[in-house]
Amino acid sequence: MNSYERVIAVLEGKKDEVDQIPCVNTVSTATVEFMEKEDAYWPDAHKDPEKMARLGAAAHKYCGLDNITIPFDMTVEAEVFGTPIDFREKAAKKGRYLWPGSKRHVAESPEMIYIPDDIANTKRVPVISKAIKILKEEYGGKAAVNVFMVPPFTGLSSYIVDTIKFMMAMKSDPDLVGRFMETLTPPFIEIANAYVDAGVDMITLHDMGAPCDNISQEQFVQFVKPYLTKIIAEIDVPVVLNICGKTEPIIGDMVECGANAIAVDEKDSIANVRASADAVTPGYPIIGNLAPKSVIHQAPIEVIKEQVKAVIDQGIDMVAPGCDFWIQTPSEKIKAMVDATAEFGKK
Repeated sequence: MNSYERVIAVLEGKKDEVDQIPCVNTVSTATVEFMEKEDAYWPDAHKDPEKMARLGAAAHKYCGLDNITIPFDMTVEAEVFGTPIDFREKAAKKGRYLWPGSKRHVAESPEMIYIPDDIANTKRVPVISKAIKILKEEYGGKAAVNVFMVPPFTGLSSYIVDTIKFMMAMKSDPDLVGRFMETLTPPFIEIANAYVDAGVDMITLHDMGAPCDNISQEQFVQFVKPYLTKIIAEIDVPVVLNICGKTEPIIGDMVECGANAIAVDEKDSIANVRASADAVTPGYPIIGNLAPKSVIHQAPIEVIKEQVKAVIDQGIDMVAPGCDFWIQTPSEKIKAMVDATAEFGKK
């Protein structure tokens, strides 16, 4: 089997048919070394489809990662909905590559959010769609092309609305939060379907604003789960639900959202996640959860190998970092994670 076949088989519920456990990253795979190897530096690689495609493919090309992921930041959807973005150009000119962020929050009510008429051609959506087509032309059927998106809850609470006001409104004015979510869910689905039309193999919903570090299980069920369920039902390619942070109390709810797999980070015990997921759907695919900084970036290769073996022994279905690659991660460390997965994950 090749990389594409392994990843898609697991996402289609056929994990018993793969020859080895895949090694993936469903969120940002960009590193400084990859930027140098591909002459695809931030911020240009956020906006240029050729550079985005080259940088996104680098972890597969140089290290053998079983998937390809674009884009590399959390602000694409917020930008579509009217949030001005700081692409950190000044820092990049000094060789410091920082993730883009919002310059200011733009909405205090749902009516203030800008919803464009032609979403497929707004801001960076067409850039990502073109990068998908470039990647599919070179890697189609060889490595799964994944786009990660930031769902409405995280987009609203982190970039579009003042974070403190949004979080306080969940208690003081839950109807307002519900109207925010109702407003953003349909256009968010339109963006996802633009990527499906461009040929993407899989989509990851990266809802990193919704772990139990930030909100309670009851708030996840009230403000997040119904909208993720609706979004996932409208996407016609395999979907991964990725939530960084503490998620053990909501694993069952995450599974019930209907994605093809869930991805968790190093704050969770894979053994506990395995048990909670199996209680809802036996054998449900789980992705994770090596620490991107303390293990993949900083630890010796022998420790990376031990960590890969540990998560496989605990029941992981795809080995992955818990979140974005730490941007200074040496390529040899990513290769070590991939090689260890091949060594310990053979069926």
